[in-house]
Amino acid sequence: MKLDRNTKVVLYLVGALVFMGGLAYASVPLYRAFCNATGFNGTARKAKATLANIHGDSQAIVRVRFDTNTRNVPWTFKSEKAYMDTRVGKTALVWFDVRNNADHPVTARATYNVLPDTMGAYFMKTQCFCFNDVTLQPGESQRFPVVYFLDPKLMTNPDTDTVEDVTLSYTFFESKQLQNVAKTGS
Repeated sequence: MKLDRNTKVVLYLVGALVFMGGLAYASVPLYRAFCNATGFNGTARKAKATLANIHGDSQAIVRVRFDTNTRNVPWTFKSEKAYMDTRVGKTALVWFDVRNNADHPVTARATYNVLPDTMGAYFMKTQCFCFNDVTLQPGESQRFPVVYFLDPKLMTNPDTDTVEDVTLSYTFFESKQLQNVAKTGS
């Protein structure tokens, strides 16, 4: 069957439209995966192990500040310390306190970011409450550890080797995934 020129143009346009729609649909998870893998845009990376021991350490100290926020989540959320002076290449531990002020259970997930953005690739977390959803019952309080290290490779990058101050910022959002499950009952 031979297609006329107009039909071919229409088919090419429909194909391009479907391709662009699929690309737009996949762009958010692809971007998130890219940021998690590379530390792009200040995204702290999840370390499989304490890689600091492999790369060695440094005498450099970087002040890591902790910023805590909630977005429409009825929780009190704060870090144990406002900041920690962290030795590059050494594992550090900081605690975060969370309390549900609502009269019903609330499930939320924390998003995180590192500023300046260039430090995201070197801020490695081995344990963090931000890797999973968190459910707190009414009035419940919990304490969450974050174990992290600053990869010594940051000392070889001219964009990061003189950074003295980093901010690790968390924001809790209600978990849409679990809200949808609760609504549908499945």
